[in-house]
Amino acid sequence: MLEKSRRVVATHTGMLTKVVDAPLRYVYDWCTDFRSDDGKFSRSKPKIRVVRVSPRQLVRIRVANTGAKRPAVAVELVRLSPPNAWHKDTIDEIDLDSIDYQLTALGPKRTRVSVAIVERWTVPNFPRKAEWLRSSSTYWDKLVLAIEERYRSGQPAKG
Repeated sequence: MLEKSRRVVATHTGMLTKVVDAPLRYVYDWCTDFRSDDGKFSRSKPKIRVVRVSPRQLVRIRVANTGAKRPAVAVELVRLSPPNAWHKDTIDEIDLDSIDYQLTALGPKRTRVSVAIVERWTVPNFPRKAEWLRSSSTYWDKLVLAIEERYRSGQPAKG
């Protein structure tokens, strides 16, 4: 029914750029190693299920207990473009997002991560753009530290 469909209330677009002290291949492998324990970087610590559709396409289902009556559910479609890019579309309880990730080698052991985000809010209570960008940047700061720490320790990017 059309009157029950989700309507977009607002749209935020943004771009993040981070530099990682690790080789491009390592960063790509770490970022695209989608696993059930990926929720450890999120505040809500969601349960995640990964379904490989093909070598370059997967679906991730996230279920997070937010303290509400029912858990928050998100479905992500990820398309990989090795060796340096991937795309993710997400549908969840409060928004729809589309994210393009691009890696650029800045030398043999440095990589720039560029993240282009379009987020469409379907609820009237959504964060201001500055708050949303700050939160996204803080999340990526955690990821960068985790990648660099794992790389420096000599651990493989995957697994």
